Amino acid sequence: MQPTPIEQVGKPRRPAFTLIELLVAIAIIAILIALLLPAVQQAREAARRTQCRNNLNQIGLALHNYHIAHGQFPVSIGWNPQRRTRQGAFSDKVFLLPFLEQGPAYDRTNMNQHPWDNGGWFGNDNIVSHSLRIPTFLCPSQESVGPGGVAGNFHYAINHGVQPYNRVEGLRHHNGFASYIGTGVSDPPVRAAVVNVGDGLSQTAAYAEFLLDPGNSPRDNVPVYDWVRNCTTPAQCRSICNAYDKTKRIEVTDRGRRGMRGRSWAWSFAGQGATYTHTMKPNEHSCHNANIDDWHGNNLMAAGSMHEGGCNVLFGDGRVRFVSEEINYDTWLGLATRDGNEQLGDY
Repeated sequence: MQPTPIEQVGKPRRPAFTLIELLVAIAIIAILIALLLPAVQQAREAARRTQCRNNLNQIGLALHNYHIAHGQFPVSIGWNPQRRTRQGAFSDKVFLLPFLEQGPAYDRTNMNQHPWDNGGWFGNDNIVSHSLRIPTFLCPSQESVGPGGVAGNFHYAINHGVQPYNRVEGLRHHNGFASYIGTGVSDPPVRAAVVNVGDGLSQTAAYAEFLLDPGNSPRDNVPVYDWVRNCTTPAQCRSICNAYDKTKRIEVTDRGRRGMRGRSWAWSFAGQGATYTHTMKPNEHSCHNANIDDWHGNNLMAAGSMHEGGCNVLFGDGRVRFVSEEINYDTWLGLATRDGNEQLGDY
């Protein structure tokens, strides 16, 4: 018979947790998690929002470095003036690549072929370079893949002014920050440069966030809606676009354009969001524009974001501001034009 170890003699027995105590402990932990989770989510969104601002800051620097090198801002919307084809219709982002540390992608771009539109419609040498996922063009606060799959999606667009325009107004018909290559006398070119931003760079929007259209999104302001027709003022066009409901989403009415917005940073086509306009206020509906046509840069694509209450806007002087979706409409219109000489309110 073995003796009992001395150290175990008289040692009190440790009681176990009761079921009630265990449940109370679990409940306390659950309450702490519930209290901390919103704070963690807010911290993450603050970090994502900061990254969005940083992306726009980088784009602003690239725009001005391009201007230093070429005496103007890069062309944003254009068709080949001689052939009136999509050939040569590269977005401003393509020309900014060397100034965003993406020189190899620019060097691989064949300017004699089409930009790739993320759908493979115009398969050519540019598919590889134009399918790159460039972090500077993507805001981490929102979805980054559309119906076309993982390729050259983007979340930022250049300001194309106010729509609709009247073609007889000549050079004023494209009155935003975007440059434009026309196709003839009735469709003249507009080249944006510091010297022709008469309102001042600090009072002219250059770029803004927008919402990529993934198709069938539950949020009403994400998809692009139906065609707007027969309006002669921005306010009229805005009213028609905002009146559309879910039955007028473009994936229902025109499936050929479903989910186009944000598909390819390389292509300048306005229908997929290469530009945005100030006809719609931030975070309102976006619509296609049937006044004249959208092949020449006309659209009712709204600025917008997944951030609460508004979106980040890059101004011509390189400053980035968060603009509220409650901004006065006339002020928002005034920020769109480069030479409108408007009296702006607070924003």
